[in-house]
Amino acid sequence: MDYSSLPASTQTKTPAVAVKDFLVSYAVGGSVARFVKLTRADNRDFYRDILSEFLNYYIQAARGNNTSAFVFLYRILERISYSVPLLYTSTQSDFRGTFKDLKAILNADVEGELGLFKKFLGKGKFIDPLKLQVVQKVSLSTAVGGAAYYDLTCNRFSNFSSKDPAIHQVEIKFSDIPEFLITIRNRFFHLRTGDGRENITANEMLDSDEYFGKINPVILSFLAIVTLQTISAKYHV
Repeated sequence: MDYSSLPASTQTKTPAVAVKDFLVSYAVGGSVARFVKLTRADNRDFYRDILSEFLNYYIQAARGNNTSAFVFLYRILERISYSVPLLYTSTQSDFRGTFKDLKAILNADVEGELGLFKKFLGKGKFIDPLKLQVVQKVSLSTAVGGAAYYDLTCNRFSNFSSKDPAIHQVEIKFSDIPEFLITIRNRFFHLRTGDGRENITANEMLDSDEYFGKINPVILSFLAIVTLQTISAKYHV
């Protein structure tokens, strides 16, 4: 799949051609050799970690272990939540504007690094504001437990653009995907009784691999776009 655009589409190009097209479409510019030279010793630990997390996602997804694959998507979100705002700010030529933005974000009442990232994303400068409004579909209709998955999803997350109970489908804005990821992660991987939260029980989640197999691609699309946009901002010419 080609996750460099919204919505993601089937990749029809060879890897060599796809990389060259990425350099053009994301305004990175230059040849592949130039790009490799620029990135060889630049933020290697960060990008190596991100690449490893994506690879582990694909390995688990290929095995049908979609619950495990979801864990790696959450790990990617956590890894980029603090790094991406700093990387972006450091690359801008007009530091006066970025200082005001960064100051506003840091002075805001945000909850941890994930809250910081959400605030940063909402500024609409890192990613085109129009792209933030693009709606993604999550269809649960083909799943055996589609009706149950639809109910448990809508009961935990309310900020969908639209919901269709007849076909067990929801639509979500690109900008709301991080919050959706965090919500599902918290409600499924926690099962404390005393915290008063509507955690997802095993009776509701008939087959977690089936469920996460339906929602993972939308989350993956978001994380891929953010990662590619980070590269574009860093090496834009």
